[in-house]
Amino acid sequence: MVYQWKTGARYKASAETAAEVMNGLAAQNNLSAKALVDVSRPVDAPLHNEFEWDDGIAAEKWREQQGRVMIAMISVIADDMVQQEPVRAYFHIEEQQPNYEPITVIVKDEDKAAKLFKQAMKELASFRDKYNSLKQFKKLFEDIDELQQQSLFDKGA
Repeated sequence: MVYQWKTGARYKASAETAAEVMNGLAAQNNLSAKALVDVSRPVDAPLHNEFEWDDGIAAEKWREQQGRVMIAMISVIADDMVQQEPVRAYFHIEEQQPNYEPITVIVKDEDKAAKLFKQAMKELASFRDKYNSLKQFKKLFEDIDELQQQSLFDKGA
């Protein structure tokens, strides 16, 4: 097997090295985030440098992650939205900025809505990559392809 990082991954260790460590843990029926951190604690461990070991910095990064999760967990039902079910209230759509924007603002701005659609299509592609081997999703993947083709057609019109 050949291992590689997904596009956008920012690790210095090779995917082969990481997979070797992970496969070793899996062979012991012990592949978890905690086990991976624990096996990487020694300074000479192959993945040691992929983790933040300064507790002050790591704690702040964890709090930032908690903040991201909190932002993602807020939903809204807006009077002027087509969908009357609760939807995610905030999205991060500008890659160069860490800001989240309210969905009520995004849907009213054609450029921002297009960026959110493009982001959604990327996430659907990631979903496909992750679950492509499950035949139960074949129809869903065909529908996604059709939606993507339609959006390309709409842009060209």
